[in-house]
Amino acid sequence: MLPGLPTLIIGVVLVHLLLAALMFRFRWQSRERAPVSEKLLRPPGERLRRRLDKLDERTDQLLLGTSGLALLVLAIGFWLIPRLETGAPQIAGLVGTLLLFAGLAGAGGWLLWKNLDERRHARRALDGELAVASILEPLAAHGYHLFHDVPADSRDPDDNLHHVVVGPSGIFAIETQTHARKKAIPGRKEHEIVFDGDQLVYPWGEDTHGIVPARTKAEWLGEWIFQTVGDRIRVGAVLTFPGWWVTPFHQRDIRVSNPSQIRAQILEAAPAGNLGEQRLALIVRQLDTRCRDVEF
Repeated sequence: MLPGLPTLIIGVVLVHLLLAALMFRFRWQSRERAPVSEKLLRPPGERLRRRLDKLDERTDQLLLGTSGLALLVLAIGFWLIPRLETGAPQIAGLVGTLLLFAGLAGAGGWLLWKNLDERRHARRALDGELAVASILEPLAAHGYHLFHDVPADSRDPDDNLHHVVVGPSGIFAIETQTHARKKAIPGRKEHEIVFDGDQLVYPWGEDTHGIVPARTKAEWLGEWIFQTVGDRIRVGAVLTFPGWWVTPFHQRDIRVSNPSQIRAQILEAAPAGNLGEQRLALIVRQLDTRCRDVEF
């Protein structure tokens, strides 16, 4: 065994501790509030942005924490091994140290991989919501009001409504699903999603994921509007898939579309009968208050 190896490892551990201290100090400073009390409207994907911040912080902690702990175990083990009796005790100490080091490093690597995989999915979802928001933006010139990442009354942060459009032709709750492309089974196109009225037919299989939350969130928004303004106003449910060609064979109580089709669908929709200017203004004010919770 190299005589200076434990000292080297201890030095590396101390460097890790120093980096950890600097990291936590930076994180603490980044939470300082600006001297402005006004709240901003939630931008597209605000929930996902906050999740990404937490995942980035966890990544730093895993990188420094698990590697530092594993190296500390290695340093302690190599410091103790020369002080054991020669022969079997030293061999047992070496094997135990290496096994513990490998176990800690492996567990840390697995947790880091899980964290990075979750971050990859969150980043893709955020990119999808940003893309849909940019496509919806021109509706503002036609008298429509856009709200993003509208909080719902639920402990589950995934129940947020991705986009809500309020305007002359009605109120629409838009659910964004961002999927990576996979290899298509024979007879299906790799770029196409088909909605047959009951399920979504993907290139690799079928499911109803996305349909249920889109309907549920539209129903929740309709109920929230009733409790807020006292009127029953139908909310249109829209499910969209950025980056995909969507073929809707049947349209029932939900629209399934490519984002580029949504603007025309909203503008061409029949005007809501009981959505007058006063009700529209009241709903817009209530949504503005609900979504204005982002600190400057």
